[in-house]
Order: sequence, then structure tokens, then C-alpha cells
Amino acid sequence: MNYSFISKIITYKNNFLLKLIMFFDKNRKSVKITFSLIILILSTLLIKIILDPIKFEKETNYRYDFIKEKLIDIRSAQLAYKEKTGQFTNDFDELIMFVKTDSFVLVQKKDTLVEYYNTVYRETQFKDTMLIDTLGKVSILDSLFTKQYPIDSLAYIPPINKVKFELRAGVINKSKIDVPVFEAKDPKPYDITKPLVIGSMIEANLNGNWQ
Repeated sequence: MNYSFISKIITYKNNFLLKLIMFFDKNRKSVKITFSLIILILSTLLIKIILDPIKFEKETNYRYDFIKEKLIDIRSAQLAYKEKTGQFTNDFDELIMFVKTDSFVLVQKKDTLVEYYNTVYRETQFKDTMLIDTLGKVSILDSLFTKQYPIDSLAYIPPINKVKFELRAGVINKSKIDVPVFEAKDPKPYDITKPLVIGSMIEANLNGNWQ
């Protein structure tokens, strides 16, 4: 009985193989075209799997170069604002208007000896004195950037310039000293695992997270 069962299996197998061979002989042209298409599709998918990460990294680096430069420009504007006001701002409109309209006072400092009469010792003496001369004013925009700099787009993330940076500012206490801080970051990073941020709201740090 086992022999008969095995014999039937062999017969079915042989019949299947024979039909398969006949099918391939009869449809040889169609099978060749089908296999060629399958190979082409698999090759295309393999190339895509290899090239997509390379293209993504290249595009990320391209975009991030622009974003890093813009974040550094925001920091420069914030530092100028803090020099004038003693604090940072969380309002891009206020920051941009400040850069466009305000100016730095140019001064010249010089150490010199000043003669004076000491009433205690009743004699003429000299003391070191710092003389400060005001030389004039220079536009903050011209000083930090250039006249052609697109200051009105300072808040927008390059190179697309449609999404705004997230800007925050405040004060933290470090060693019983109040320290003004700010943070600017890309809220929708191209690579979600590598968001770009400059400054910090928890540390007295004005560097970018890539520096």
C-alpha cells in the first residue's frame, strides 16, 4: 500500500513537471518577457533602495547649510538687540524692525593721565583716566549684514522660506544671577532625527547644536 501511494505521488509529480515544461515551451516568448520585466523591476527597486538614502543625505546637507547660516544671523541680531535693551526678544517682527531702524554708537576709548590738585597732600598729582569720544553712529543692518541682505525674511526657514523659525526668549537663574537666554529652532526639520537649534532656554548657551 505504501508503494502504491508513493507511485501515485511520483506519477503526479511527473505529470506536473511535464505540464510545466509544455507550458513553458508553448509560452516561451511570454515567459521570457515576463521574467525580463520582473528582473527590471527588482533591479529598479534595488537601485532605489541604495540611492534614496544618499539623495536624502545630500538634500539634508544642502538645506542645513542654508539653515545654519540663517540661525547664526538670528543670533547676531539677538546679540545686538541685547546690547541695546539688556535682554533678548521672542518677537521676530520686533527684532527685524530693530535691525532695520536702530544703530550702534561708535566710540573711541583712550587711556590718559589727568592732572589734578590733591587737597589732602596739597600738591599736584596725576591719575589714570579713560577718555571716551563719540565718533558717530552706524546702522545695525549695515554693521551686521549688508544693505542687500533680505532682513524681512529673517524669520523664515531657507531655502523654501515658507515656514517660520520658532523663537523663544527669557531669563534663567544661574548661580543666583539672572541670565537672559534665547532659542531659535526649525520646528519642521527635513530630517526629523536632526532638528537644528541655536541657543537654549535651559542653559546660558548661544551656540548651535551642530557646533
